[in-house]
Amino acid sequence: MNSFDHSNVFGLNPVFEALKARKRRCYKLVIEQGKSQVRLNSVIELARENKVPIETIPKTDFQKKYRSHNHQGVVGIFAIIQGLELDELVQQAFQKSRLPVLVVLDSIQDPQNLGAIIRSAETLGIQGMILPKNRTSTLNETVAKCSSGAIEHLPIAWVTNLTRGIEHLKEKGFWIAGVVPEGNTPCHQYKFDTPVVLVLGGEEKGIRPLLKKSCDVTLNIPMQGAIGSLNASAAAAILFYEALRQKK
Repeated sequence: MNSFDHSNVFGLNPVFEALKARKRRCYKLVIEQGKSQVRLNSVIELARENKVPIETIPKTDFQKKYRSHNHQGVVGIFAIIQGLELDELVQQAFQKSRLPVLVVLDSIQDPQNLGAIIRSAETLGIQGMILPKNRTSTLNETVAKCSSGAIEHLPIAWVTNLTRGIEHLKEKGFWIAGVVPEGNTPCHQYKFDTPVVLVLGGEEKGIRPLLKKSCDVTLNIPMQGAIGSLNASAAAAILFYEALRQKK
C-alpha cells in the first residue's frame, strides 16, 4: 500500500460512516491508547464485524503522528473514493427519484466548503454531485471530516469538461438551473417539477460565463442585510432545502 492508493479518515463519525457504507476497503483502524467512550466502542465493534485490523498505539506516538488533525482518537486508513461515470450517476439518480436533483459544483477550491456542501446535499436529499476533475478540491481528509461522513453515501461523478457534461445531462432530461446573485428567478418561486441540475460556483468568481450560458434558467436567493452575499455552502443548503420542501 502506497500513499497514492489510500486516504486517512479522521474522527469518530467520519470513520463510522465509512465503515457502515462499505463502499471502500478499510485497511486498518488506528486507535489512541487509553481512549474509551461509547461512540468509539461502536466504531471498534463495526471494524471487527468488517474484519478490519485494529492497531492501538500510545498516546504520545498517536499525537505526534496525527496532532494536526481533529482525530478524536481514531484514524481509519481507507482506499481512496472512486467516482462514478456520469451515466451511472444519472441511472442511480432516476432509480432513487422520479424527479431527481443533482448538483454541479464549479471551482469550489476550499475543502471545508466542499465538505459542507456534500453534507448538506446528502442530508437534504440530493441524488448526486458532479465535479470537474481540474477545478475543484480533491476529496481529501478535510473534505471527509467536514462532510461528517456524508461523502461515503453521496454518489459523485468526475467529468473532464463541465459544459459538455451539462449538455449530456440535458439530453438525459434534466433542466439546468444556475445559482447566481443576479439570477432571474427567486429560488422559492422556481418549480422543481422536472429533473433538475443545480449549478453552483465558487465564492470569488461564481459560475464561469461559458457554463452560465449553458443554463436554462438562473436562480437567486433573496437576501436582506448589510453583507448581501452567502458563502457557497450556505447558498447550497438553501437551494437543497427548497427542492426538498417542494417534494415534501
